[in-house]
Amino acid sequence: MIIIVFKKSDLPLAEYLQILTQCGVIQIKPKRGYVLWQISDIVGVYNIVNIINGYMRTPKIEALNRTIEWINDYIDQNKNSKLPSTKSILSNIHKIEKKSLDNSPIDSNPWLTGFTDSDGNFSINITKRSNKNLMRVQLYYRLEIRQTYHRLNNDEVSFFAIMSKIGTFLGSNVLSRSRIVGGKQYFSFIVTATNKNSLEKTRYYFNKFPLLSSKYLDYLSWCQVIELQLANPITTSYLDSALQIRKDFNATRTTYNWDHLKNSYLTHNL
Repeated sequence: MIIIVFKKSDLPLAEYLQILTQCGVIQIKPKRGYVLWQISDIVGVYNIVNIINGYMRTPKIEALNRTIEWINDYIDQNKNSKLPSTKSILSNIHKIEKKSLDNSPIDSNPWLTGFTDSDGNFSINITKRSNKNLMRVQLYYRLEIRQTYHRLNNDEVSFFAIMSKIGTFLGSNVLSRSRIVGGKQYFSFIVTATNKNSLEKTRYYFNKFPLLSSKYLDYLSWCQVIELQLANPITTSYLDSALQIRKDFNATRTTYNWDHLKNSYLTHNL
């Protein structure tokens, strides 16, 4: 079974992916604030596995390979079955070859877009400068993930290699963070784009491979503030505009437009 969780405002994206792949069902959990895309049938799981096989960049490839092994074993164990339902499944699936980690350049495909739709964010920070009665507008792109992947045999594999590769691409360092939630300590790696060059690299990538979730709208707003900064060297000349943009941004967003899905690269490549 494959379960993908979306925040409730991203319901149109979940429905788009379900319709595009013809896999699984959408479950809305209104009281919990999220939406599930659940693929539980063998053929649906098989189709999703074939889509992502060869594009994995993280230690989670272990889970993908386990699924491939299960599908291949299912084919072997049921090849002589006379059950109509089993024969129907077997007519729609074939053995899958395990593909290795994708070590291609980060900007060669939209993998980082999917990663960001899940675990990244764009920030517009407006604060008062220390010891001055002036305001500062700072822009960030931030990506955070737990430090290790826990496999079934209790071994831990680090996410540092892929986070380091992303950091190198953006020209940023990988930072380590620890926090305590509910009495339990969690460790994560963070890559942040903050300077001019890393912000330009961030825009280059996401203009090439646009986001699919509502973060795409936040990205557009974030870019608006960058353009204001480039056109106005004095913060006070664009501060009011930046404040207005931030009112409908990230957690405070109330307006949504999903036109970007109509011409998504996924529509033409799946």
